[in-house]
Amino acid sequence: MSSAGEPTPGYPEAVIQWGVQAGETCDDIAAVLYGSSRHAGLIQRYNRVACGPGTTLAEGLTLVLPAEVTSIPDAKLRSMHPDVRARPAGGAWSPAAQGMPLLTNSSVNTLDEGRADIEFVDRTRVLLAPNTLVVIYGTASRARVSKTPPAAVELADGEVKAALAALRGQSVEVAASGGGRVSASSRDTVVQRRGERTTVAVFDGKAGVTSGGLSVVVPKDHGTRFVGRAPPARPRPLPAPIEWTTADAAQIALAPEGLGVLSASWKPAPAAAGYRVEIARDPEFNDLIAREEVKPDVLSFRAEKMPAGAYFLRVRVVDREEYLGVGAVRRFHLVAARAAGGVVPAAQEITANPYGIIELTPSPELELSLDDGPFGPVPERIDLLQRAPRALRLRERGSAVPGAATSLPVRYTKVGAVVSASRAAAATPGGPAIEARVELEGLAGVDVARRVAPRLFAHLPGGVRSVALAGGDRGGALTARIPLPREALRPGEPLRVRLDVADGRGGVIGTSDAELPAEPEAPRAAPPPAPPAAPVLGAYLPLLPMSGVADGLWLAPTPPSVAAVGAAAARSGGGWVAAGQVRASGAIGPLGLDVALRSNPAGAGDGAGAGSTGWFGARARVLRLGRSELELGPTLRLGVPMADGSPPLRIEPGIALGGAAGRLTWVTDVGARIRASGDGAAVGAGDGAAGGEGAAADGEPATPAVQGFLLAGATADPAPWLRLHGALDLHIVYREVRADDVLGGLSAGVEAGGALFGALSVRVSPWRDEGEGPVTAQIAVGFREASP
Repeated sequence: MSSAGEPTPGYPEAVIQWGVQAGETCDDIAAVLYGSSRHAGLIQRYNRVACGPGTTLAEGLTLVLPAEVTSIPDAKLRSMHPDVRARPAGGAWSPAAQGMPLLTNSSVNTLDEGRADIEFVDRTRVLLAPNTLVVIYGTASRARVSKTPPAAVELADGEVKAALAALRGQSVEVAASGGGRVSASSRDTVVQRRGERTTVAVFDGKAGVTSGGLSVVVPKDHGTRFVGRAPPARPRPLPAPIEWTTADAAQIALAPEGLGVLSASWKPAPAAAGYRVEIARDPEFNDLIAREEVKPDVLSFRAEKMPAGAYFLRVRVVDREEYLGVGAVRRFHLVAARAAGGVVPAAQEITANPYGIIELTPSPELELSLDDGPFGPVPERIDLLQRAPRALRLRERGSAVPGAATSLPVRYTKVGAVVSASRAAAATPGGPAIEARVELEGLAGVDVARRVAPRLFAHLPGGVRSVALAGGDRGGALTARIPLPREALRPGEPLRVRLDVADGRGGVIGTSDAELPAEPEAPRAAPPPAPPAAPVLGAYLPLLPMSGVADGLWLAPTPPSVAAVGAAAARSGGGWVAAGQVRASGAIGPLGLDVALRSNPAGAGDGAGAGSTGWFGARARVLRLGRSELELGPTLRLGVPMADGSPPLRIEPGIALGGAAGRLTWVTDVGARIRASGDGAAVGAGDGAAGGEGAAADGEPATPAVQGFLLAGATADPAPWLRLHGALDLHIVYREVRADDVLGGLSAGVEAGGALFGALSVRVSPWRDEGEGPVTAQIAVGFREASP
């Protein structure tokens, strides 16, 4: 017994089993199980039994009962095709939906193109044909019922098929509107109601038909009818099955691109008023795809655009009394096949590229044989490079009937190659050669490189040369270059050669005989043009600040070839000071060198601790992309004191990064400056403004022990002889006595001229050291290797 909270598998609720004892009634079981005999109707929810007052049940009968008192729908719309509507008890019609619940007194109506499959909680099923109206009675809808079990549906008009999932002494009850009742112990009983006439045809099991107070039992393949409340007619045999015009063997065909064709024909049946043709996906014809009634002169059927799968075709005779005959059934299999590399399937044969793959959708109901080989499971793919069958044979799995297999011939498309050849140009690297061009035919959709692996064989004087063919992207031509041996080099004589194109297995695809003209005298090769010079990044002469701390120099990864002299002036210590300078730089390949010498400042100011300093640097460019779109290189500079009072020896490692884009360049330097000797105090300080300020007034060293810097800027060339530049410099200074400082400034300048040029630049220092002025100006003149 399952707990009430968990549905029993296969049921919508928890159920239990009850073994009927001698003399028990539905009232007795309901009183014991549910506490009251008024729940006796629940006994009939999953069981086809009579539950009238005092009616005893068969001893030993096993009942399936709800574990507790519940209320669930009597049935559901298991499946449907369009054009179906439903109406609840006392409600209005609305479009039906698959899976919708159906309660007692609900109505279902199939219209012209509609079909419906109704499944009840006891697993009985009623299938509705087009233009059918039924009323749901349910199986446990009445608390107190008569000795006759309630009907599942009431048929008002149209046609229903009553079916049991299994015959266990049960029946499906169908009531005819206006009188009459059918009790079918059957998997296939069709009840038709047209006007006042009801016709019953039994194709499996048997059915009891009651009307007008009389009952008849209709056996398999028999039928009866009644009008209104009149008694039913004596059961009579149904029309016999039709005869097919071809052998009744399984029909197997391909469904190219999922669009298969089903077709069959039959012999005319005596006394036929028409035929009913049905296609279904299951042998019970519960999952119908199509149903059609045709005139008696129609003796064939054809369905197109059918997807792959198994299908069942049934044809029944409809006689002049409108009795439905016993069906003749044929089974069809449509196998999905697709092109992988030029395979074009048809219904009964395959046209395949010899380098392609046949891809099939395996079916557990079929087995396949290649040519006369053994049968086995249908593979997902057949590689035609490994096997080249003449035919595929398909049959139903396990079938041993001789000739039962369907043979599908395999036709292979023609594959060819057109070869053309010419002599390679005399100046071609690698020496004399033949240049071949190959156009492949019949290989659309094939991965040529992997599946064909074509090679070119050239029959030359002295032997055969073989080379792989390259190219062919997006269906283009393949090419190859064949070096010519010395034996083939005969000045003034044409070269005759045979060229064969073969696949990876050695099969020849195409061949050509070519006669190449005598080799002309090779012209003298012109020297290759010199590559354009890489642009100069940054400024030729960037400003050198007059500062003992912030005198960082804006450097590119590759230094320009330049030599210049100049002077700088700065507002410092309450007055103006000036200093001369000599600058030079150049590069040998990726290695660059530079030197900058600055004199002692002179003037009314104190020189901001600059002193006479010589900066000697080296750079190594480690990266250059294109024409200097991006350059990168480490830098190392050494600051050497050139006079008394100059800052001590300093080491400056860094990284330079830059690039060019059209007339614009940019450069960024990042690094550190480390004091390598001394304590940072000025040496030989005198009494004057220019000589006594090597150290701060409070005893703090003028030269910090360490500092970091960032210099970034860009240039623009409005004209070939004119370059504008601007840069930002920032310095983070570590002070040994007072708090650290952040120093920085903005500089801008202009450089004009050709090999002889002049430069002018100005720096503004919003963040500056003590004694350093806010403005520095520099002017210089020099020589450079080339204009910007």
